[in-house]
Amino acid sequence: MKKALLLTVIILVFCIAAEGCSGFPSAGRDPQESTSETAIESAEFEMLPEKDQAELLEERVALEAQRKEQLGAFYVPLPELGRETDLKTVKAKALYLTANVSGFNFNEDDIHYYADCIDSMAKGSPKPEDPDRLAEINKLEKALAICESTEVNALVIDIKNDDGLVAWKSDIEIVNQIGSNWSSPLKDYEKLIEYLKSQDIYCIARIVAFKDPYFARAMNGHAIQLLNGGVYKDDAGIAWVNPFDKYVWQYIVSISQEAALRGFDEIQYDYVRFPDHAADYNPITQFPGRDGRDKDEAIEEFLEYANSELLPYNVHISADVFGVATRSWDDKPEDIGQTWRKIANQSDYICPMIYPSHYGPGIYGYAVPDRQPYHVSRLALMEAIERNAAQRHPGIIRPWFQGFTANWIKGSIPYDAKAISDQIVAAMELGIDEYIIWNASNNYEPMTFFYHGRIDPNTRKPGEDILARSPAAAVKRYLDAEKGGKFSHLYLLTPISERHEDYDAFIAQRKTSLEILKNYEIINVVKDEGETYTAIVSGEYHSTAGTAIIHEAKYKIVPENNIYKIIKPELTWIP
Repeated sequence: MKKALLLTVIILVFCIAAEGCSGFPSAGRDPQESTSETAIESAEFEMLPEKDQAELLEERVALEAQRKEQLGAFYVPLPELGRETDLKTVKAKALYLTANVSGFNFNEDDIHYYADCIDSMAKGSPKPEDPDRLAEINKLEKALAICESTEVNALVIDIKNDDGLVAWKSDIEIVNQIGSNWSSPLKDYEKLIEYLKSQDIYCIARIVAFKDPYFARAMNGHAIQLLNGGVYKDDAGIAWVNPFDKYVWQYIVSISQEAALRGFDEIQYDYVRFPDHAADYNPITQFPGRDGRDKDEAIEEFLEYANSELLPYNVHISADVFGVATRSWDDKPEDIGQTWRKIANQSDYICPMIYPSHYGPGIYGYAVPDRQPYHVSRLALMEAIERNAAQRHPGIIRPWFQGFTANWIKGSIPYDAKAISDQIVAAMELGIDEYIIWNASNNYEPMTFFYHGRIDPNTRKPGEDILARSPAAAVKRYLDAEKGGKFSHLYLLTPISERHEDYDAFIAQRKTSLEILKNYEIINVVKDEGETYTAIVSGEYHSTAGTAIIHEAKYKIVPENNIYKIIKPELTWIP
């Protein structure tokens, strides 16, 4: 559910009469139920006569009372009537910050000083004027100075972290009941948010979804359960909450709503998945509330629910996925529940974590992928682009890039400014102009962001698509998929208008017809007028309908979303 075309604000001022307000969530509410909405823009509210404003405010008070009763411990108020924020959209170039670092005090003079140092370094002067002062500037001030002096324009800040801890003193009853905000390192969040807004820095709230040992311990009935009793813990001894559990969904989304109310422009879900090593735990665990669904359906439905419940708060939603999601197809055999298209279609941004250090030997043909930041990033992003190009309205690709040195890998390289920015260069050359840099210690090298002179505008040769495929290579890949029954390849290579948009329906049709290309020969590939091509092909198909002989048949090669797709000619079947 994309929000780019939504009205500035969604105000829920409906269903206060005898029918009640069944559109709002309560514990156990089916998230597929529709929400009744009435929309009005903030400016329109201010233009209303005082009497009408008073009536709307009175309705809002009644509505909030009803919502509070229904939502109970998960209650978060709607944005204040007439004071809602606009939906903000930027091409985010971001750094990650922990809640602890985000909670540091900051001095604007120190920020400006470090920004001036960055400017000097960028101009070839490596030494700051005052090294002692530089040593006193903290990590938050340095990150803010990078935002001031480079293209970085966004921060991803932990609001609910990997331990399940909420970053600030919360007004949400359930958070206070279980004490998940006991440490509250981001105590003075108002000061930071105010500064970020004044500097036009885009604010992204990182919310770790289903890796939540704190909630799993406090409310163990909502954790992943062992068949023989007790709570499942992963190899690191960490308990996860159950992604099929709607009670868990409400907890996560209530924290998201509060983050939106407190000034964040985007909610980013990390660990929006099941634990890995599923082959080990699938046989010994159970997921109450599963009701026969696949794991990737749980993730898809959670994101759909989050979209619905966050709609009035006017924020974007993004989802982090493993880098392997660009390479895999369905989440089968059942693993972590991340299927690219299901997540991309429920997110404004899909964020693959493409860290070269996380790829094993031999992936993409490299013995040590960590040594190839440019090439690994380029190849992984090309896979992501191909998957997105098969969907009508997918989320924008915004990759996570490696901002750390992986010393534990034999043969690894230091990830200095050049190595980190090589990843960004690869993305920019593919037309991907958003990114996030991950460094768990929040140490960032500012020279990373002065890479623009290294972008090669000619990586795409004339006649190639964004995947560096020629028309001949595209049609050969298509015909090989027809011959080998590689349904996912056919789905990716067929224009959206020429097939079922839903992959499950597409594959069901293919399996019903049992249509297979037995042999083929590409006679020629010729350019048409404009950007299309025609491949002349001879061959033989078999299916449940019989045999189809093609002789110099014309396969159209058309660009769709910068990728060559194939339109197969009509076949004549002989029983």
